[in-house]
Amino acid sequence: MIDAIKWRPVIMIGAFCSMLLILTGCMEQDPVDSLHHSLEKAAESEKPFQEEQKTLKKLEAKENQLYDSVMKLNMDDYKKIVALSNEALENVSKREEHLKLENDSMKKSESEFEEAKTSAEHIKEKDIKEKAYAAANHMEKRYTSYGSMYEEYQKALKLNKKLYMQLKNKDLTRDDLDQQIDKVNASYEKIHKYNGEFNVQTQKYNKAREDLYAAAGYHVKKS
Repeated sequence: MIDAIKWRPVIMIGAFCSMLLILTGCMEQDPVDSLHHSLEKAAESEKPFQEEQKTLKKLEAKENQLYDSVMKLNMDDYKKIVALSNEALENVSKREEHLKLENDSMKKSESEFEEAKTSAEHIKEKDIKEKAYAAANHMEKRYTSYGSMYEEYQKALKLNKKLYMQLKNKDLTRDDLDQQIDKVNASYEKIHKYNGEFNVQTQKYNKAREDLYAAAGYHVKKS
């Protein structure tokens, strides 16, 4: 069940969820209100990100099933190995498409957040300004973690493709297969690492944002 209040860390292979905020409050043109408006727009921009996460999670589960099925076969089932490998390759291509859409959503969110940083620079109240900078610091680290995850996920998908192409090769040796599997696993280990960093910064951003809006007099609507 998606929580519409906060980003909540969800661990999955190469997939990382972001929960949006529903905020209430007036939106005037002073720096604090402009900041609030930009943060809302940044959160709104991540709605496609959430949808792509759902799709990627389903595709990842399907790919795992295909991989397990292939690895249970031997060369006596060569035609079946080829058929399953081709299906897995199609799955990887779909994941590449949805990963791009996910990244586009995050890039748009990051662009909106740049406007929030500009507004924060013009805030006169010291306490609010400090809290705005604290929130911005965690959000920037969050975007950086996502960027690292995105790049590594792209690498992982390329490694997946090579793996399934190798599985269709009758002359594939066990050593070559094991080496490629090790590369795939190492790539996903990095993804998990960046995912953990992303989740930590998401949690810290949520707390910093709540502190900011409490100081500014905005109410975070909870549902």
